[in-house]
Formats: sequence, C-alpha cells, structure tokens
Amino acid sequence: MNDSILESPLVRRWFWPLLLGLNFLLHLPFFSQPPNSIHVWRQSNTMAVARNLYEEDMNLLRPRVDRRNNTDGVTGMQFPSYEWLVAVGYKALGFHETIPRVLNWLIFAGGLMAFYGLIRVLTGSRTLAAVGAWGLGWSPELFYHSINALPDILAFSASVAGLYFFLRWYAERRNGLFWLSLFFTTLAGLTKLQYLVIGFPIAVVVLRDLWLRRLSWRRDALPLLVFAVVAVGATLGWYAYALHLIKVSGLTDFGLEVRPTTDLGVALHTLQHNLTSDVPELLLNYANFLLLVLGLVLVVAGGKRYSRHPWFGPVLAWALALLAYHLMELRQMTVHQYYMIPYLPVLLLPAILGAGWLLRRPRWRPVLLLLLLAQPALAFMRIAPPRWMVGAREMPAELYDPVTRAQLTAAVPDSALCVVGPDVSGCTYFYFLHKKGFGYNETSHLFQLTPTGQTYLASCIQRGARYLYTNDTTLTRKPELQPYILGPVRKVGHFEVLALRPAAK
Repeated sequence: MNDSILESPLVRRWFWPLLLGLNFLLHLPFFSQPPNSIHVWRQSNTMAVARNLYEEDMNLLRPRVDRRNNTDGVTGMQFPSYEWLVAVGYKALGFHETIPRVLNWLIFAGGLMAFYGLIRVLTGSRTLAAVGAWGLGWSPELFYHSINALPDILAFSASVAGLYFFLRWYAERRNGLFWLSLFFTTLAGLTKLQYLVIGFPIAVVVLRDLWLRRLSWRRDALPLLVFAVVAVGATLGWYAYALHLIKVSGLTDFGLEVRPTTDLGVALHTLQHNLTSDVPELLLNYANFLLLVLGLVLVVAGGKRYSRHPWFGPVLAWALALLAYHLMELRQMTVHQYYMIPYLPVLLLPAILGAGWLLRRPRWRPVLLLLLLAQPALAFMRIAPPRWMVGAREMPAELYDPVTRAQLTAAVPDSALCVVGPDVSGCTYFYFLHKKGFGYNETSHLFQLTPTGQTYLASCIQRGARYLYTNDTTLTRKPELQPYILGPVRKVGHFEVLALRPAAK
C-alpha cells in the first residue's frame, strides 16, 4: 500500500492533534453537564457508586448504591474499576461532575491510540491505521458515551489495548508486552464481561499456530495458559462474587444476567432495527457505513484472496462470538445501543478495507476525503443537538437545573433516610438529590401491602425513613397518605419534600 498521503511529515505531525483536538473541542461545551439524556439512569448509578466510594469507603470490593433501604448499600456489580478511578479524581480534586466526563474522554483517547496501533500491526500501514482511528473517533455512539460516566468506554479501550499488546508480544516475545496485554484484557473483562470476547481472535490465532507447529508446546504453552487462566478466571471469579453480594444484600440495581428475548416477532423487529438504524446511524455513522458496504463487497468479490488471509479466521470467530452475544442479550438491544460498542473494531475492519481500495485509485481519493471529512459533522449533528443542547432529557427539570437541584438537596440532611420517587430507574432521583434510602417506581407502590401486612410506606418508616420526596403532584392530596405525614418541608417546582410521621413504638 502506498502510504504517501498520510506519510508526509506535515500530515503525520498533525494527525493526532487534529483528531484529538477537534474531538475535544466539540465535546468541550458539554463537559460540565450533570448526567443527562439517553441512559441518564446508568450514568447516575455509575456516579452514585463513585461518589459513595469517595464519601464512604474506597474499598473496591464493597461498591455501594444509593437505593439501599436501611442497609450499608453494598451490592454486586461489574468490577468498579471506572468508578474507583472517578473516586480517586474526587479525592484529588474534590467533587466535580466534570471529572468523570473528562476522565472518560481521556480513556477514550487512549482507546483511539490503541486501535491505531492494532490496525497498523494488522495491515502494516500507517495510512489505514489513521483511517481506522479517525473512523472510530467519529462513531456517534462513542462520541456520546466518550464523555458519559459509563464503564463501557474503559472496558472497550482496555480490550483493544489488550489485543494490540498481545499481537505485539506474539511477534516480538518481549515480557513487558505480555504483561500489558494480560492486564488490559483482564481489566476489560472485569469491567464489563462482554469485552472478554476479545479473547476469541486470540484463541483462534494460538490454536491455529499450535496446529501448524508455528508455536512450541514446550516454550509457549505455559505463558498462554497463564494468560487464559488469569484473564478468564479473574473475570468469572469477580462475577461470582458480585452475584453473591447481590444475593446477600437483596439490592438488585445491577442486573448480572443474560437477557434474550423469547418473542420471535420482537426478536425480528429488534434485529431489523439494529441492522437498518443502529449500525449505520449510531455505531458507524453513514460515511463509515458506506465504507463498510464497499469493504464487504470487496470481501465477497475477492473470494479466496481474502478467505486465505491469515486474519480471516480469527476475525470471523470474533464476529461469530459477537453475534452469539447479541442474540443472548437481544432484549437489551432494543434501546441499549451502547451494548453494541464491542462490535466497532470488527465493523471497522471491512470499512478500512474499503477505504484502502479508494485510496489506491487516484480518481476515487476525493470520495474518500469527502467521507472522512463528513464523519465529524455527522457524529456531532446526530448527538449534540438532540441530547446535549435541549436542557433536561429523560429526567425532571428540577433535578437538572443547578438552583432547584441545590434547593431540593438542602431540604433535609444527607444522612437522613428518605423515600424517593416515583422513579422507575431507582437511582436517578437518589443521585441528583444526594440521598439514600427507599425507592418506589410508581405512587401505588407506596400503599401496596408487604408480606408483613404493612403498606410499603409504613415498612419504610419502621425501618428508619424520615422524609418523602415526590414529584407526583397528586400524591399529597391522597387521603391514604395523610396518616404517614407530619407536614411539608419544601416545595420546588413539581417536587415536594414531606416529613414522615415516626413509627409508633
């Protein structure tokens, strides 16, 4: 491949400042926003765990949630590596909601560099590596979540780094590269289990080369066995421990289970939407999608030329493993597009192939340039106006506005157990109000009978709840609420804070 376009000293010098600088500047106006917009609940729960590590206990083995009833809040979840890093930032700089956004963007930038290195190892081309990193940087889904408080970006960047360093070690056999690969691969799986799928292309490469005797059982078996046992064993061990914590605490904020769908109609509709909307529009953006289509056409038309490539088998196994994961989690794929972020490296490989085809043909290079230039605009327009530039989204305005949020937070002591809702997420209101205690999904839940014969609200009061937060404006007029209320504490917008009558002794 002729790398003349991106091999000029001027372009090589300015590629990373342009990609990272432009990406940072387009995000800059939104770094100070609190959690907001699509999946605000997941952002809130992540930041709640980080804040609880910072305020209560930095023990990684005891992550705590806000909807904790009258317990200490310790429950099971994915390994809180990202939350712990955020808490370290809070310890160093004080509590600021900008910190998790900036930290996530820095992790994302590291993932771009790792992906550049991975593509360069696979293709030997700086040009194609730059095209791949550029395309990854302007995935709309990544553009959105790269500054959101989600652990997925850490898991994604770590998985790409793990594969990159493994291939470097495989070629160079330098011990430092082996340990870097093992660290990042294990971190990826611990942080989000599905990112351990990066081990499938590694396994295929190793098994193939053992079969072809390119590897020595005597020399290579032990480090490869250590790699597999540590990466997989540590990950599965953590999730077994997390499930134990959930069982002991009874706190189920984090669902650690497989979620397929059993309805064929729903399954087909979800798959159709994933293929026709999520992949081209959110995961890749339309410019990258055109390159993907071109690359797939080249693979099909090229026949044995591509099927005999040494990386065809490993990438195919990688893709099939991701497909199996997609089907096992299909119920989540209806609205949780960030679950599909692991697909990006596999989707971008044929897109890079398509870009290489255009690059080799001088008359088609302007088309490639146009597609590359369109990517930042497409990513920004798809995400920023509808998600970051319209105020509060998927959350009450009173919690988004800093003035009304502060008024509601200050209404009662943070140490007081509260009943908070109606909030189906079970975490968003708690996080913004900086409160802990008992949640309810809908108003009727307050008056449902528990197994002890009490109403849920009476049970909360008996277990120590002192205040009720609600933005259901009809609740305070309900006669059945009155026996539980001492009186109003504060009203801000639609939110009311009420003092609860202590339980009779």
